[in-house]
Amino acid sequence: MLFSEETPDELLADLDRGISLPAHWYTDSKITEQELAHIFRSSWHYVGPAAQLANRGDYVTGQAGRVPVVVVRNDQGLSAFINVCRHRRHIIMKGRGQATSLQCPYHAWTYDLQGGLKRAPRAAAGPELRLEELGLLPARVETLGPFVFVTLDLQARPLADCYGSVLQQLAKTGVRPGELECHSREEWRFEANWKTMIENYLECYHCPVAHPGFSAAIDVRPDRYKLHADGLVFSQAGEVRPSALEGKTRLPLYDLVGEIKESQYYLLWPNTTINVNPGFPNLSIDVWIPDGANATKGFSEQYFAPGVDAQFARDLIAFNKQVAHEDETLTDSVQRGLLGGLPGRGQFLVSSEHLVVGFQRMVVEALRDTKGR
Repeated sequence: MLFSEETPDELLADLDRGISLPAHWYTDSKITEQELAHIFRSSWHYVGPAAQLANRGDYVTGQAGRVPVVVVRNDQGLSAFINVCRHRRHIIMKGRGQATSLQCPYHAWTYDLQGGLKRAPRAAAGPELRLEELGLLPARVETLGPFVFVTLDLQARPLADCYGSVLQQLAKTGVRPGELECHSREEWRFEANWKTMIENYLECYHCPVAHPGFSAAIDVRPDRYKLHADGLVFSQAGEVRPSALEGKTRLPLYDLVGEIKESQYYLLWPNTTINVNPGFPNLSIDVWIPDGANATKGFSEQYFAPGVDAQFARDLIAFNKQVAHEDETLTDSVQRGLLGGLPGRGQFLVSSEHLVVGFQRMVVEALRDTKGR
């Protein structure tokens, strides 16, 4: 039973006092399965930039939790489907590209760009096969500015209702997402529960200790580093330090002088993060997907405004990777501590970690109806 030791109300009351979720919530595969079923199947998931879906036949693939999805441009606009063949459930399309049809590489069942099954070899020999009834299962696709999201829940709240405030906040920073170009994409895997990773992202209490370069660039003092929760969006913001702009730091940094004066970091519940760093207009997106209870996989995309200097791009990407490496060291250690199971509960400093507390509350609320399953 998911709530065999504590009821949801007890867990929520504990969170109000700064007492964290139990360790087994981060190591038990049964809980991860419930999260995939009750959080990821009903949420919006970023899959790629709309610029890569500009022409008929353009497609991108992605995941909604563990479910493969494909988005394709057809005569009606953008359509999304479960990227799994109706025959033997082989994944149909891979990566991103351009196609005139969606053909499964296993037995060549072929679907048109509207998802209809048009050809199955030897189908005439099997009268029980009705092609018109075996189209790809639909998903739902919408765009947030230039970014494409998919959900398996055909009745989900509109994407703009969930995350629309992010576009307004980005505009205030001087970032114009519609003008940015995708510079690079990288896949990764970490040895920690997805919640461990997200919760690390949601606080900068650890930054002065664990991120010396980041803390030299961004003012992370608690009275200056801003944390805010707004529905399904959790945000953080920090101003660039004057010493970093003047090149007077003891650590080498990228060039922070530019149009963007403030860092902005957003979690779009449950597992998409958007990051803006000071300097030349830039933005990066990360997607975090459970890979069992004790690992997380995903991908990162880096965007820049047109005309970015190649050296700036290299330096900022290296800066981001250094911070990510430092975070990986932290979350790997946390996961090993959680696997030990003692202490069973942690204690938050709520004034600096209230976004983490809010995130854990949302996890508990999402899984309330699984009690006794």
